[in-house]
Amino acid sequence: MKILRARRRSTAAVAVALAAATVPAVIGSPAFVVASALALCLLAAAIAVHDLASLLIPDRYTAGILVVALADWWFEASDFAALAWRIGPGGVLMLLLCLFDVAYGTLRGRDGIGFGDIKLIGVSTVLAGLAGVGAQILLASVAAFIFSIIRAVRLRRPLRAAARVPFGTFLAPALVIIWAWLPAAW
Repeated sequence: MKILRARRRSTAAVAVALAAATVPAVIGSPAFVVASALALCLLAAAIAVHDLASLLIPDRYTAGILVVALADWWFEASDFAALAWRIGPGGVLMLLLCLFDVAYGTLRGRDGIGFGDIKLIGVSTVLAGLAGVGAQILLASVAAFIFSIIRAVRLRRPLRAAARVPFGTFLAPALVIIWAWLPAAW
């Protein structure tokens, strides 16, 4: 019970910080965009906290981001061709990442990227497009690298290439920031 309350408080704190970072970018936008931003902040915070604690991204949060992406598309364009240009590349990207993970696992004997991260990247493509996902992955990678350095220094351990990093902890908030601040990218 205590752990659940701590996770809820952490999720709320991360959601508030994300909202403070993203809401200024959507002020003056239609109400559905502001509502989407707030929902994305909450979902990204839940993913970040859960992945940090367990190295897992629950499907319900990823599905929530997909629902927000579809609602955003519906209110903005309602053009099925535009939606296909988001879903198609997202599926192809997920397939390529799965193939990469299999090849990496075969060569290195361990997982390279988790399937939760792969699904989150696929859903991110529906929301932010391929260009947005590229920026998302770059931002998340830099944040994860800084996190890894700080963790190694704090624990007084050297950086290890085999260290497990909760990448969803950085991937989900990066999606919200890219979606809010760089809408021209997608």
